[in-house]
Amino acid sequence: MSAQLRTTLRFLHRWIGFPAGVFLFILCFTGALAAFDQEIQSWMQPTSTLVKAPLFPSKKALTQAVSSLKEELQNGRFAFLKLPSPRDESFRLWHYDGHIFLGPALSPETGTPLPSSEVLGGSFFATLHCNLYLPQPWGIILTLLAGLALIATTLTGLWLQLRRFLPDLLLFRPRAHPHRRWLDLHLLAGTLTLPALLLAGISGVVLQSQDLLRIITPPHPPSGHISRHQQNIFSPPATSSLDVLALSQKGQQQWGRIAGGFLMQRGNEIGLYAPDDLHFCLKRQVITPHYPLAPSQAACSTVRSIFAGLHDFRWADLTSRWLYFGVGILGCLIIASGMVLFLRTEAYNHPHNAEKAPCSPNLFSLYYSLTVSTLIGLPIASFALLWSTRLASPLSSSIMWEKIVFFSLWGLSGLHAILMQRAHTQQAILLTLLALGLPLLDLATRPWHTARPFLFGSVDLISVTLGLSAACFVLRKKTEGA
Repeated sequence: MSAQLRTTLRFLHRWIGFPAGVFLFILCFTGALAAFDQEIQSWMQPTSTLVKAPLFPSKKALTQAVSSLKEELQNGRFAFLKLPSPRDESFRLWHYDGHIFLGPALSPETGTPLPSSEVLGGSFFATLHCNLYLPQPWGIILTLLAGLALIATTLTGLWLQLRRFLPDLLLFRPRAHPHRRWLDLHLLAGTLTLPALLLAGISGVVLQSQDLLRIITPPHPPSGHISRHQQNIFSPPATSSLDVLALSQKGQQQWGRIAGGFLMQRGNEIGLYAPDDLHFCLKRQVITPHYPLAPSQAACSTVRSIFAGLHDFRWADLTSRWLYFGVGILGCLIIASGMVLFLRTEAYNHPHNAEKAPCSPNLFSLYYSLTVSTLIGLPIASFALLWSTRLASPLSSSIMWEKIVFFSLWGLSGLHAILMQRAHTQQAILLTLLALGLPLLDLATRPWHTARPFLFGSVDLISVTLGLSAACFVLRKKTEGA
């Protein structure tokens, strides 16, 4: 490789990678959490885990839940009923507010509302991953550009390190110079997750491109056409609870199970939709009282369904989700180490040689603030969100309070990094306290008896692991005097 080509590739890798890294870290971090969105929902509402979900809903629970659903629909509020599953033990009478799913949790035994407040839930992290919680089409555009940048930086990084790819496969020197140590971590994590990163980037770009095209060139319905939402409002469902009970039995016969499926109005009837995790490709099979047999479909009927299966992981079992979570965490390490390397290079150039400094002091302060608020501020805001769901809200709306906590702390992290030179160490201390304190909060604010002890134990264990990692980072920085 010529020196000019290497210089060009290094320039592209650094100056595409750093600005895109801000968004890519958010996508990797929230994508890892979104792999357990239903489990996070249950952790935020511990009273929904007191009873183990039955394999088949009882007549009493299903009748009461359907009655609540019909009441919502007759009041002009388009809602749907999500059936209990091993991942989420409660009925969920949900509606979509444009960003997240909201609604009460219902008992899997009786179908009556459980004594729990509404929370942002796991769908909040899924929305952050999908469109950064921004209005359309800006969130889709930003995530699409971030996906393209991920592909570009991965390919340029691979090209730069191609000759040393095998020697650096499992090379990490924790006692080396800090710059060398961060570079080793960057190369090691990148090597281990290279296929998964490319697959995630390509599939995400395809899905977001299709969504963007659908927004830019929406379909033109014929004159007088009434949308499904309008039709649902004008025509309340006539389906009785007995019809739904018969539907659930037919769905059980056709699909083997209906746990995790959902009931939603379809025309003037209530239809039963198959669980999303039945197939690798999302099919959305549905049966109604008038059409009780779902038509056969191809395994993967569209290109989008294939890429959705690769990217969304709705079909995955528990082991696959843990692997997906691990890949997301490794992706965070790649991006974090790359941003730190960029920042260390700029810090080395700036104060010692002003003539070669690539940026002004104000610009370097911006780089530092973006790095700290992304790598430390986002985890702080996420842990604070978990804390806020277990503590009493000072506002009438707990949802609004949780949003204020999350976005305020995230923004204050960036402001603090602009004002303070050692903000990363101080914020790492706060992260340590929040992470190590979360298991104590969990034990103090949930019932001791629960049908899902592994769920709470897993969240607490991950929290302690991250808290200890942040504590080691703080101790190391104090040792190095940085």
